[in-house]
Formats: sequence, C-alpha cells, structure tokens
Amino acid sequence: MDVGANNLVACTTTTGQQCLYEGRDLFARFRETTEEIARLQSKLREGRYSSQRIQRLYRKRTRRRDHAQDALVHDLIERLYEEGVATVYVGDLTDVLSVHWSARVNEKTHQFWAYRSFIDRLATTAKEYGIAVEVESEAYTTAECPVCGERDDTERDGDVFRCSCGYEGHADLDASRTFLERQAGTNLEVGSMARPVRLKWDDHNWSELPSSPERASPNEERTNWSTGDGKLVSMGTA
Repeated sequence: MDVGANNLVACTTTTGQQCLYEGRDLFARFRETTEEIARLQSKLREGRYSSQRIQRLYRKRTRRRDHAQDALVHDLIERLYEEGVATVYVGDLTDVLSVHWSARVNEKTHQFWAYRSFIDRLATTAKEYGIAVEVESEAYTTAECPVCGERDDTERDGDVFRCSCGYEGHADLDASRTFLERQAGTNLEVGSMARPVRLKWDDHNWSELPSSPERASPNEERTNWSTGDGKLVSMGTA
C-alpha cells in the first residue's frame, strides 16, 4: 500500500486488484482552512495567539480530515477482507520524508493526512477483520521501473511514471506493486493486473469514479498472485 500526498492510498493485492484513493481535493480544502487560520492569526493583538474562531477552524479542519480518514480505512479494509487478504504491507515514511521529500510534501503527509495516526487507525481496524499490518522499508520503489528495474534513468511527472526503456504507467500504483513484489518474494507466478478502481471523497463516502487512473498498456501485463498462507497487499509511499 502506497501512502502518499496527492493520492492518499494506492493499493495492490496479490489477487491482481488495484485501487487508488485521490487526495488533491481534500488537501486543497485543508490548505484553504489553514490559510484562513493564518489570516485570522495575523490580525490578533500583540501577545495573542488564538481566538474562539481560530479554535473552531482548527477543530473543523481536524474533524473533516479524521472523517475522511476513518471512512477510507473502513472502505479499504472491507475491500481487502472480501479479497481474502491476510497481511497488509505499508511503506515506512520516516527516512523518505526526512531525506527526500520537500517541506510541502512533509506538510501534506504529517499535518494534513497525519501518517502515523492513519497507520494506527489502519492497524486497529485491520485487526478487527483478522488482517495483520506490517510496516516495512520501501526505499526506491517510486524510482524503480516495474518492467526493467531501472532506477536512475526514470522520471515522474505528476501521476505519470516514465522509464528510458519505454515503460509508462501510474507512479503510485507502480510503487505499491513494486513494494508488494519485494515483500511477497520471488516464488510467485506473475500475471495481468485488473483495471484499477479509482475513488474520490464526496464529504460523506469514498465513491468509485468511472475512469481508470492509468491507461491500458502491454507493459502492464503481470500475474495475479496467491500463497498458501493467505493473500497479501502492499501499501508503499509516493
């Protein structure tokens, strides 16, 4: 599972299913509220740092974020449970955020999406369904081509990942798939992935959108995976 800044979660399972939870609209609203808080703070008398209105905005911002996060966790875990998933792998963001990401992305992941809080919610909910959650290193998954393994001569433009070998795909979904391959091992057969499910928040539910986040490509052909110990799913970082 790829926990990111613009796409909140990109998920790949060993059954060949993929889903993508978009976060740009949510973050835009978070930023609007944050900017309004800053504007109000700039008008406070010297020595004052807050007001009742500012505190209400902070609470509103947090409630909106937590509501979307809770709904995402339950929607995702229910989908994985129906797929028979036994273990969820989540990428560890600690080193990635401190070394590679910009301050704006750190803001998105820590303040807006509250990565650690999200992982705690995920683990608690998954446990209720008998699903284990493991946090593992996902170094280089966003830079590695899923076809040829190239890391240096690749690029990302928004959601699009490109490699010098000619491969082009969805950056976050590719990262979650590469991360899953590493965790699941090399003793699994490879087949084609199903078309990804794309979801968007409407203030109440995560609703499926009709279009796919990536176009079909011969490069995308892989195998569905299964193991005797139960199906697996990955969530890395973008």
